[in-house]
Amino acid sequence: MKKIKRILTFFLVAGILWSIIPILILYFKKDPVPFSNRDMIEKIKENRGQHFGFIVYGDTHSGVFISDSTYLKLIRHANLEGRWGKLPIDFVAVVGDVTNRGTPRHYKIYNKLRAESKWPVLSLMGNHDVDHEEGAALFERYIGEKDFSFVNRNSYFIALDNGAHVISDEQFQWLEEELKKSQHYKNRFVMLHRSPISASFRHDNQPEVSPWAYRFMKLCEHYQVDIVFAGHEHFFKEHSFGGVKYVVTGGAGMPLDVPRWEGGYLNYVVVRVNVDYIDYEIREVFPPLWRFFTITISQDIFYFLRDAFFR
Repeated sequence: MKKIKRILTFFLVAGILWSIIPILILYFKKDPVPFSNRDMIEKIKENRGQHFGFIVYGDTHSGVFISDSTYLKLIRHANLEGRWGKLPIDFVAVVGDVTNRGTPRHYKIYNKLRAESKWPVLSLMGNHDVDHEEGAALFERYIGEKDFSFVNRNSYFIALDNGAHVISDEQFQWLEEELKKSQHYKNRFVMLHRSPISASFRHDNQPEVSPWAYRFMKLCEHYQVDIVFAGHEHFFKEHSFGGVKYVVTGGAGMPLDVPRWEGGYLNYVVVRVNVDYIDYEIREVFPPLWRFFTITISQDIFYFLRDAFFR
């Protein structure tokens, strides 16, 4: 019996150590050539046909070991989408908090990580990306535009910066003009970091008390936006307002904000567009072994005990 325990312990420790190696290798890789959001849009503008997919996730928090290792595992899982030619994946959208503090080092690590993706990666500004005093300027330097729109096949996409938890009057004017343009396309998608509706009563995020939130939701309702994608809250949740679907997918790196059974798991969303319908699937990704045995299990135990004895 002791021998079996020693063997199991050996393989467990070996597996945990093995799960750390990929990110260590990435850290020592040469910096890839930086690419901007505009560069990525140029790559997809010639796409044709009305059947395609794209991937959305958020809150990668690059620059911290726990996030980097987890995000790399998610990228490798997501790279398996579209295999066997089932569905052409056109791009990946990261809905904010691409870095943990918005420092040059964190942007450089994010650049290494996103370069591992098989598809063009479009990146949005999040609140953590402006934590550094030069965060906004560094975002433009390493990633490019913060507010932008683009067309892909039969769909119109709008990306909006609300990393500072507000949407200015100038942004609203720009957003409405873009929504008017979007009426010429079959499908309309909006992406931003912070959802106008808090996705969980357990979280301290309360955007619905902000003046911009209601105004934003009414605009999306009026112009018949199909789906609004957001992050900020570290879990997966979905709900609807005024006929618009709101999807929060902020579980791509940092520890999760709610229990696993309430959406607190590493995740990304695969969206499928086919002529006259849109659907999506949530993908739960098993974390790196080292994180599972050190953080994930501890977090699940904490939430279980909290709910059992203190709620």
